[in-house]
Amino acid sequence: MLTSLLCEVRIWPVVWRRRLAYWLVGEKDNLAFLAMLGLPILAVTGIIYFAYVDGTRIQPARIQAVQREATRARRRASDLQCLAENIYFEARGEPLQGQYAVAEVTLNRTWTQNFPHTICEVVHETRWDPNRRRLVADFSWTELGTLSPQDGPAWKQAMSVASAAYDDLATPVVPGALFYHATSVRPGWSRNRRPVATIGNHIFYR
Repeated sequence: MLTSLLCEVRIWPVVWRRRLAYWLVGEKDNLAFLAMLGLPILAVTGIIYFAYVDGTRIQPARIQAVQREATRARRRASDLQCLAENIYFEARGEPLQGQYAVAEVTLNRTWTQNFPHTICEVVHETRWDPNRRRLVADFSWTELGTLSPQDGPAWKQAMSVASAAYDDLATPVVPGALFYHATSVRPGWSRNRRPVATIGNHIFYR
């Protein structure tokens, strides 16, 4: 009895190997079936692999692009706020062209060597005045501390002018102007500057 069981144990692997060989070699349809079954598996595996590899390569670039866009959006919002405040406090009672002129002077300074290169730094720049022995600002309203524009038509117009000037959508009214003063005063520096235009209560100079 034990001998016959041992024989069967030895014989069964041989029988199954032969059956499998006949099934694989003798039946071409079976091979085609296996190929058709294996191709989708390989395709899915390849898609998953390349998606993972490409994802790891592309993802940092996408993150950096989003970060740059967010930085630009924050910079734009800050620039427009400072520019609109300068228009509002310097020229809200002036004609529309006068408000655009103030915006131009502010922007022109950011592109000139002797001034700061950001709008907010230009608006809030101070310098030492030896006569008064203190720091003074080119835009006098900034010396009054923190001011907040009143939310109304004048502020909305200042923001609209700031946005159009910032995006270069308005025709220049005082090309190249870097300075201006009220018509009621005559500062000493104006004698060495070339006037560009008089708009409302302001005279603009290069």
